[in-house]
Amino acid sequence: MEILKDLIAQGYSGNELVKKFEAQSKNIKKAITHMLEDADAIAAGEKKSESFEDIFGPEN
Repeated sequence: MEILKDLIAQGYSGNELVKKFEAQSKNIKKAITHMLEDADAIAAGEKKSESFEDIFGPEN
């Protein structure tokens, strides 16, 4: 729903809105698939995970 609201706020409407919404939805699905693949690789020990410090910096 937030994607749709954001696209409308950007001025999209009609067929252009539908096309942009479909593209955004497709990109989100790809990103989720990639994150799940990364999580599986980390769980299997095939890939190193990032530490809290790697993500948020040493100050936190």
